[in-house]
Amino acid sequence: MAEKRMRINKILTPEDKAQEEEHLLRVAAYCRVSTKSDEQYTSYETQVAVYSQKIQNEPGWAFAGIYADRGLSGTQAERRPQFLRMIEDCENGKIDAIICKSVSRFSRNTLDAVNYIRHLQGLGIRLIFEKEGIDTDKQFSEVLMTVLAAFAQEESHSHSENVRWGKRKRLQQGHVLLIECYGYRKVGDDYEIVPEQAEAVRLIFNEYEHGTSVPTICRMLKEKGYPMPDGQNKIWDESRIHYMISNEKYAGDLLTQKYYKKSFMDYRIYRNKGQLTSKLIKNHHEAIIQRDQFNRCNVILELRKKSTPSQYPFAKFLRCPYCGHVLKHRRLEIQNVDTHFCCEGEGACREFAIMAIPLKKAILAAYNELDLSSVWKITGQKSKRKAEEAEKLLKVKAEYPAFQTIEYWWLDDLITDITLGQHSYTASDLALMEEATAKAVDDRTVTITWKCGLETTLPSGVLRDSQHPRHKAILWDGYLLRYPDRYPALTEEVRRKQDAK
Repeated sequence: MAEKRMRINKILTPEDKAQEEEHLLRVAAYCRVSTKSDEQYTSYETQVAVYSQKIQNEPGWAFAGIYADRGLSGTQAERRPQFLRMIEDCENGKIDAIICKSVSRFSRNTLDAVNYIRHLQGLGIRLIFEKEGIDTDKQFSEVLMTVLAAFAQEESHSHSENVRWGKRKRLQQGHVLLIECYGYRKVGDDYEIVPEQAEAVRLIFNEYEHGTSVPTICRMLKEKGYPMPDGQNKIWDESRIHYMISNEKYAGDLLTQKYYKKSFMDYRIYRNKGQLTSKLIKNHHEAIIQRDQFNRCNVILELRKKSTPSQYPFAKFLRCPYCGHVLKHRRLEIQNVDTHFCCEGEGACREFAIMAIPLKKAILAAYNELDLSSVWKITGQKSKRKAEEAEKLLKVKAEYPAFQTIEYWWLDDLITDITLGQHSYTASDLALMEEATAKAVDDRTVTITWKCGLETTLPSGVLRDSQHPRHKAILWDGYLLRYPDRYPALTEEVRRKQDAK
């Protein structure tokens, strides 16, 4: 009878256990999926769960963590924070080996893949790519690794082109690609308004067109507790407000292919300025903002972008009474330094420069002293358009009995034209005329034509001959000739005018 042999397990002391743990291979796993779709999310969760269990169950391995980037492409390492954290931990001696599903999960950029693999090899880090059956502890061919990385990059390129082709094909067939938009949620091929977010959108447009500064609007949104764009970790900032004001979706329209990428390796987004076919679909979905308000806010946005001479808020309203050229808003460095509206620019006569303060006071007085009884009479006229404009004027007047400042929104809503008199008479001329005649010929006026058909004529505020627009224009031209280096373009204008005489 054979002697039974008893198997005796080695009893480890705490010191032995510590030595054994020191010799365990610290293994980390890297997982990545390139989109945030439900299908890819399942893949992402599966990778994390499988590798966590695999590392912990493998004899001689110690779990060193899971590094996982979700919803990020593998073409650029700098856009994968978990990948970079893993590399940093390798450099700090926290990891001995990395296991990854495939080379394409590790990187789809050939240069990145080769450089990082070389770097990790130099640190003594073991790399295991399951799909390709590569374990650098057993064999390593840099040529093979380069070829596999190149295939991974080409696969990414092919996939990107296929996706891009599919989107453009669907667009040709009338199927538009809807992207996330604050204020809306996507429901099939349409947008549905999100009430709470829509309130924030309306506040932005209302405050902006009424002259509230963008930083102030950001503070208001935060104080009122409106949900943040792009999640709670994001904040309301000026660039977000400007982007929303210019977003045609809030007026119910949809501009297809507004942005594009130049290549799958370039993550920057470029504005489509004719490089790709684009189409504006009017009334595509329910609007949050009235079209008139949307257009007006975008006019204000463009006016505020421009440097001096600024046209905000008058833009199209003030024209030279001599040549019809749009007057420019400028601070003149003559006499008492103040802002003026000047006739200047290509084709301008340069004969008119009127002070801004008295002119603005006259326009405000035209609104504040408006005869409402005359407006009420127009609401009963047969002309539907004039009646509607009169009702609009009365509605604004009820909410704002008087204005302290001139804003583009109420000029655009209520006024058709602002006409400046030629100011051809001097103060002494007017003094010599009989009172009745003076009133008839006095062209030192500003006339407001309201959209409802009424006209209001008031003095322009130019009282002294030293304020006369022709006199001011002559002084301004003389200043430019004396200091040509300060405003070279305007000085050249003056010289061309003199040469033409």
